[in-house]
Amino acid sequence: MSSHRFTVGQMVRLVTTKGLSPAAAVTYTIEAPMPAYRNSPQYRLWNPELRQGRVALERDLEPVGSA
Repeated sequence: MSSHRFTVGQMVRLVTTKGLSPAAAVTYTIEAPMPAYRNSPQYRLWNPELRQGRVALERDLEPVGSA
């Protein structure tokens, strides 16, 4: 079983926006880890500016700058 790489409250960016509406957010905050799907961890995400949530696989996310 895979462990989750991101933590609650961490900012992440979608690696690709292919297939998403142009109005879809690109950056999100991790709200909660979810059970793995096909052996890939997934997360519940939230963008407060657009009041938009979604679920994404870990492989589709990258951290937003930590420097």
